[in-house]
Amino acid sequence: MLTAFGRGNLPGSKEKSRIVEQNGDHLIVEFTTNAIYKTYVTLEEVTLYSPERITFKHLNGPLESCDEVFTFEDLPDDKTKWTHTGSFRLGWPVVGDVVGKNITKRWFERVMRKHMREMQEAIEARAARSHVFKRKPKVTLASDDASGPEQT
Repeated sequence: MLTAFGRGNLPGSKEKSRIVEQNGDHLIVEFTTNAIYKTYVTLEEVTLYSPERITFKHLNGPLESCDEVFTFEDLPDDKTKWTHTGSFRLGWPVVGDVVGKNITKRWFERVMRKHMREMQEAIEARAARSHVFKRKPKVTLASDDASGPEQT
């Protein structure tokens, strides 16, 4: 979904995105995300800072707030380091912090690892078809280590 807002689904995925509004590199995007037992729809403000990062700010959906950043860093040998950081807040005083840290955070990390692997496959497939970049693409996910995507 990160690679093509509003262009349908990634292969094998029922998740999708729809551009609601666009003004240059600033977009309002509706995301449909499958999570464990439920499908969630969120409205997010997406800002493209090509080529170094993409930011997401939660506007509407199941969380009180959620801010995420994907950063891209060029590495030697035509590789790219791709990192996700994010923070979220549930709208429930006290109980929300406990549930957020012990349940929602794990779910959030699992969903992000899944999304990043799907996007890695889509990015690499697209780069392999490219007539501009004649090379085998190599994307390194910062989330490939045991700790998963960094969540703050």
